[in-house]
Amino acid sequence: MTIRLAAHTIALSNSLRGFIVDTLLAIFTRVILPVFITVAIGFIAQHFLRLDLKTLSRFALYVLVPCMVFTAMARTTIALIEFSQIVIFYVIASALLYGISEIAARALRLDSAAASSFHIAILFTNCVNVGFPILLLAYDASAVERGLIYMILMQIVLQTFGVYLAARGNANWRDAARRVAQMPGMYALALGLAVNAFALPIPATLFDPLKLVGDSILPFLLVVLGMQLAEVNLRGQWLVASVATFIRLVVAAIISIGVANVMGLQGITRNTLILENSMPTAIFGVALAQEFDAAPDLITTVIFISTLASMFTLTVLIAMA
Repeated sequence: MTIRLAAHTIALSNSLRGFIVDTLLAIFTRVILPVFITVAIGFIAQHFLRLDLKTLSRFALYVLVPCMVFTAMARTTIALIEFSQIVIFYVIASALLYGISEIAARALRLDSAAASSFHIAILFTNCVNVGFPILLLAYDASAVERGLIYMILMQIVLQTFGVYLAARGNANWRDAARRVAQMPGMYALALGLAVNAFALPIPATLFDPLKLVGDSILPFLLVVLGMQLAEVNLRGQWLVASVATFIRLVVAAIISIGVANVMGLQGITRNTLILENSMPTAIFGVALAQEFDAAPDLITTVIFISTLASMFTLTVLIAMA
């Protein structure tokens, strides 16, 4: 009996070792490492070049993102039911995550400014800079198409509820509405879906240049992310930042898997939404925290820690898919 148990234990140990070596290591080297090497290039470059990151970010937001969204949606095969599933998933998962972040903020006894930054760090993911390249490497372009819908939803919430959180309840809702109205990606999404729905012909001489510009966004955003991380000021509250990172990467992943299971999501849509909702903290939140003086040092610390830690959490999530 003892010999049989020992043999079973050895077999289990060998199986676990094989999983770690063959699966996790393969995913890390094939999907995760190329992404973060590209980020490192941007990080190093910014130390020498000191480029204007605001200009680069605006170029991505107003040129690259609309081109990518429009060309992807104009040719997408995502059905209306799948589109609605993405919306429902985002709403439910975000509501649950906000509830947990509220409980954690009260347990940590954060002041209003720190609580605002804490919520923003947890609710909004870097689903574009990190998410899109990983989706493309782990799966294919169809995953990025679904990620685009997730991104538009998150941006709408970021520019409305995110503004409200950063301003600690004193946000100007007219200004928030103006922010949403100025989001070019939203119009590109609507136009692309209209072209798709009505099968409107687009000349290749027009569509191909737009797609070429849109396709350049993935390496561009990774380099810009590295540059942004080079500007991060690590003076935040480390205990609070660590808790926020744990919720953002681990708790959010558990919530995402649970919501996906309850909704019965399958295939590429399930995998995309779980990954996108488990990404590190969004870099966009820093601008809000700075504008409303909502403890920006805390959120920048969470961004740095969560981005590095996500190399390992995302590897495990992809292996579990």
